[in-house]
Amino acid sequence: MDVTSTQITYDISAYAQLDEQLRIKPELYLDRYFVQQFFACAIAGKRKHEEAESTDAETKDEVIPREWQYVRMAPNKLCVIGLASSHPLLDPELRKHIGDVIKVEFADNVKNSVIKGKRKKQSLRLMPSTKLCTIHTSDGKEYVVRAAIKGVLMEWNARLETDPTLVSRCPEQGFVAIIKPSTDDNQKIFSDCVPEI
Repeated sequence: MDVTSTQITYDISAYAQLDEQLRIKPELYLDRYFVQQFFACAIAGKRKHEEAESTDAETKDEVIPREWQYVRMAPNKLCVIGLASSHPLLDPELRKHIGDVIKVEFADNVKNSVIKGKRKKQSLRLMPSTKLCTIHTSDGKEYVVRAAIKGVLMEWNARLETDPTLVSRCPEQGFVAIIKPSTDDNQKIFSDCVPEI
């Protein structure tokens, strides 16, 4: 029996609802296919000192929010690093006090890293505490984003230099970097991370 291409039909309308949901909420795709962990970035020294020196009674009683980052690992083990939804820059209430994002400044070693070749042998080697970038706000605050895992830098998001608000406006597109972990063992990859916050 000879089957021609005109006899085979595909009904893609069955997938239209799923496609529409993913278009409206891209995080549904991320939640479905990516393993997510969280990393707490230490508060930048200058800001920590300023907040500790504050004499305002309200500020003394407030808990300083942790600067949480997400680490989303794809099925191929590549990890996407960005700001978690509980990061102060993504909290509408806190943003009233810290201002809007005006600049994302990548570390020189990140910008100058050579990312080429099949095995990326010349790429920047990262430790969890390696600084990837500093995010500056209109109120003069600075937030440091760190690598969160040990691995090799595969890509840094150059779009953030020309459109810095992307990091808070659309965290899925405003990711900071993509890192290839130095091991395949999930427990070792996420040794400095926690599964929930």
